[in-house]
Amino acid sequence: MEFNDEVVDKGPPWWKSMRFKITIIGFLGGANLYIQRSNMSMAIVCMVNHTAVDLLYRADLDIISSNTTMNVWSQIFQQDRNLSDVAPLKDACQSTLSPMADSGEGDLVWSKEIQGLILGGLYWGYVPSQLISGLILKRYGIRRTVGPLFLAMSLLTILTHSAAIWSPWAVFTLRVLIGILNGVTMPGLFFIIAAWAPPDGNGRLSSLIIGGLMMGNVVVFPVASLLCRYGFAGGWPSIFHVSGISGFLFCLLWFIWVYDTPIKHPSINLKEKAFIMSNMDVFNVSPDTVNVFFLWEINSLPWCKVLRTVPYIALIVTHTCFNWGLYLILNNLPLYMREVLKFQLASNGVWTMIPYSSMFAFIMLAGIMLDKMSHHFGHHISRKSSVSVGLGISAILLIIISYLECDDYITVIILMCLTLSLLALAYLAIMVNFFDIDPQHAGQLMTFSNTIANIPGILVSYAVGEYTKDNTREQWQKVFFLSSGILGFGALIFVIFGSVYIPKWARTSPREKGVRSFKF
Repeated sequence: MEFNDEVVDKGPPWWKSMRFKITIIGFLGGANLYIQRSNMSMAIVCMVNHTAVDLLYRADLDIISSNTTMNVWSQIFQQDRNLSDVAPLKDACQSTLSPMADSGEGDLVWSKEIQGLILGGLYWGYVPSQLISGLILKRYGIRRTVGPLFLAMSLLTILTHSAAIWSPWAVFTLRVLIGILNGVTMPGLFFIIAAWAPPDGNGRLSSLIIGGLMMGNVVVFPVASLLCRYGFAGGWPSIFHVSGISGFLFCLLWFIWVYDTPIKHPSINLKEKAFIMSNMDVFNVSPDTVNVFFLWEINSLPWCKVLRTVPYIALIVTHTCFNWGLYLILNNLPLYMREVLKFQLASNGVWTMIPYSSMFAFIMLAGIMLDKMSHHFGHHISRKSSVSVGLGISAILLIIISYLECDDYITVIILMCLTLSLLALAYLAIMVNFFDIDPQHAGQLMTFSNTIANIPGILVSYAVGEYTKDNTREQWQKVFFLSSGILGFGALIFVIFGSVYIPKWARTSPREKGVRSFKF
């Protein structure tokens, strides 16, 4: 047996390489995307005067929505009702950790329904943008798409302060626009990795971007809670200003370092460029005609057959059920901690961060666990056990959480950490299953599924608003029971109908797979 001892010259050390800089920017981009996506979840806790909203609802006053507490109180006092007869808000917990007197009420009076619409507003734009993101990126290139759209998204985030003072519907409109931009820029971050990373490093670099997405959630909640309490411009407006400025700084790094391909980059080391290009499946490349490489399948998907494939339909259903559970926690955990666990602002952000920190840590380990299970038990058992355990046990944990009172906040936090960790395991198994079904067209299958699966982002926050008008644990229990049933249903569907076997329509010869270059 002969061994090839030839040492490949990869150019500068990895910490000085352009690939490393591109990866760091991808990590920061993912974090910034989720900061601008999730900042509203924490901000709405201190934007809204929840006491005024509760009084209006409990007194059943027929008052037109108003933005300022002063206007609402002036109308309340003009009513012929005695608000002193209205039952006080339930405050069973008198913990020194979470005094409700220090809750930091805001100056906006938005009903629970309006709050739910605003929290889900981003997904009204995010869902349809999934269908056009690839076309936009191919038409204009990654550098010329992600950078300007991120700049626009950051500007819209800053404008949220002014929009909130004007009207909740103005905020809803901005969130829809931010969702559209978010839906286009996110795949752009992964495309830039695909254009820069050699095949053997693609997975590692992509995992760092996913880590950046999780890190965005870890950072945004504690920082936003502190800005609510101590920030400038009145507290909560500073959340959107800081988020937007963070986006502007990212854009600066993006335009300095990021180019669509190594060929187009003006300052990359020549040896590093040669190494990257020698590992790419690209031919007839000209820097004058190509901005980015896309691996493209010559034969398009037979969608009529695809949509009659039971394992793929089951995967879409499971993906949708998973997102319901994820968005329940992602969009509404700060509200739950305020209304049920009675956390004050500063505590709310810190405690909300802990479950996402556990998810961030676990998702780094879940890939290794999934690989080991596949090696010892096969892909079929690995995928189904991961989804059934991840979704099934999460469903049980949500039911347990629904019975816990605010005095049991430590137990609730621990169970939330376990829930998000298990959901991370299920998430990886769901994502990998697209490649199991059709490795060549996994991206297209994932995009179609992701479009449908993000609809819960619209529905779950509105459902929370409808079910929890009194802010009681019993009303939140209904939300958790509903979500538990949805997660359990998703697990059951995947266990019965899920599969890792490639269907007949996907069994194409590798020779049918080609590479096209696109001129932008």
